[in-house]
Amino acid sequence: MNKKEQYLREAGEYIPSAAQTLSKNPSQFVIGVTPVAIVKGKGCYLWDIDGKKYLDTMLALGPMVFGYANDRIDQAVKKQIDNGTIFSLPSIHELTLAKLLREVVPCAEMSRFLMNGNEATSGAVRLARHITKRDHIVKCGYHGFQDWSVCTKDGRNAGVPEILKTLTHDFIYNDPDSLEKLFVDYPDKIAAVIMEPVSDDRPKNNFLEKVKDTTHRHGAILIFDEMVTGFRWALGGAQEYYGVIPDLACFGKAVSGGYPLSIISGKSEFMKRLDEVFVSTTFGGFTLGLIAALESIQMMREYGDVHKHMHEIGEYFMRQANQLSKDYDLPVQFVGYGPHPVMKVKIPDDHLARVFKTFVYQEFIKQGILFTVSILFGYKHQKSEIDLILKVYEQICRQIKAVSDYKDLELKLEGKIIAPRTVRPQ
Repeated sequence: MNKKEQYLREAGEYIPSAAQTLSKNPSQFVIGVTPVAIVKGKGCYLWDIDGKKYLDTMLALGPMVFGYANDRIDQAVKKQIDNGTIFSLPSIHELTLAKLLREVVPCAEMSRFLMNGNEATSGAVRLARHITKRDHIVKCGYHGFQDWSVCTKDGRNAGVPEILKTLTHDFIYNDPDSLEKLFVDYPDKIAAVIMEPVSDDRPKNNFLEKVKDTTHRHGAILIFDEMVTGFRWALGGAQEYYGVIPDLACFGKAVSGGYPLSIISGKSEFMKRLDEVFVSTTFGGFTLGLIAALESIQMMREYGDVHKHMHEIGEYFMRQANQLSKDYDLPVQFVGYGPHPVMKVKIPDDHLARVFKTFVYQEFIKQGILFTVSILFGYKHQKSEIDLILKVYEQICRQIKAVSDYKDLELKLEGKIIAPRTVRPQ
């Protein structure tokens, strides 16, 4: 039994699913080929328990804009450790960061600090319900594992009371009529529209402006979930990038360089009413997250080209990769934006699509690249790394093109087929 097999066997005995996050679950990768646990990271590279080095295209699901173990951020955090991580009263860094956020984020007239994205989106939704005196929530995208968020998603809503499933409704991205219909179906009942301002689809025909107009016209509050887009699309997030300012916004990930921090920001008229809502955690205001955020934002301001770089290298990757897909006539398209390309496999049959993805993941891993359909580029990724990814992708395209039927790819797999994106493989 090798190290990877030993680790997975023991982790399965002590840790449910052998991971803390669905996206990091071994079943979402090629068990038997993909590394199972990481020992260290530096820049945009990771080293596993076998000592093997991998180019990482995930960046811990987004936080590591400046790469793993960034010297400047870590030195600032180490200095703060000597002065304490949490206190019996607020730290001075809370006000410092709140002032800085007002300077760089359009909606951030006031801010509240928490530890993770679930807390931030939950706090924002509760605040909206309190202000509007309404119970229903309309959403578009992923907003955490809390009941109101996952209740509409089969495969993730086990344990959610049935009554709660009647209070949350999904609308379709780039389809403003689907949002309008929900307001018509539930008149004067919808407290908030919470949405990822962008994911893999780009907003079309002033979609975000239309969402804001519809939301306000019906007396609801607009919340942007900027966990992914915040401090990644632009310094001020997607709201700066698109010029559409929400009432409230939630941030995390890229703002604090890998240290735990989430933020609810918004217009003062709404944020002041948090005094009337119980949103409270022991580790809200954790100083290491605050310091990391202050340092990260300062670096983004100083360098000046952080977001431009991520957009450019990602757009370059998508152009080249899509050309390769076209040249080899493969059912693959890379969509989204430079900081977050998404690989779409256009095979209707779910099993066959997962076989296809598994083969792609496997061949990337064999060449030392940790790769999934959700790609997150950072400031440490240089053109040389992108060209390496493209070189390997062309090799994979050539291998796939050589098979007569995509079903034959299953015979070439050296590990298990990746599982569906549910809590537990069905």
